[in-house]
Amino acid sequence: MIGFVLARRYAKAIIDLAVEADLLAEIGEDLNTIAGLFARSPELVNVFSDPTYGADAKEKVLAGVLEKGGVQDLTMRFIGVLLRKNRILGIGQIASAYRDFADQMSNRIRARVVSAVELQEDEVARMKKVLSDMSGKDVILEMEVDPSLLGGVVAYMGSQVFDGSLKNQLVQIKDTLSKGR
Repeated sequence: MIGFVLARRYAKAIIDLAVEADLLAEIGEDLNTIAGLFARSPELVNVFSDPTYGADAKEKVLAGVLEKGGVQDLTMRFIGVLLRKNRILGIGQIASAYRDFADQMSNRIRARVVSAVELQEDEVARMKKVLSDMSGKDVILEMEVDPSLLGGVVAYMGSQVFDGSLKNQLVQIKDTLSKGR
């Protein structure tokens, strides 16, 4: 882990290079792929966090991982810098910050919608359109199901929360009734 500010600095550096090389989406995919490998492989994390492994051994492991992933040359060089600076374990944070920068540049926003039941395609499309109209941006939806909501949906977009769940409405009714006593 490298911290939010440092992750954003590295992400800003690579995104500037990616824009210059016209590889914005490709570098983002590469970073997400590599971050996913680290997230799914505790063994990989152990190799890069263990000081008993030398720099050469870590470079060989990293080269093997990157060759299998078929990543861009720019990504390979960037990951090499992270390794030399001992920042490779921050790849998840860097990939997340990169995605945030790329979304800003592309006028996109990510929203998470939690519903009591799985929504139909037309309902998802309507939800996306409503959130897009509200934000003035292209919305990338992440859908979740949480039966504890009982009904309705809760949408998280940026720092805003739109809670139209039955669970929330019941809580509000309970609060209103308890204040009336």
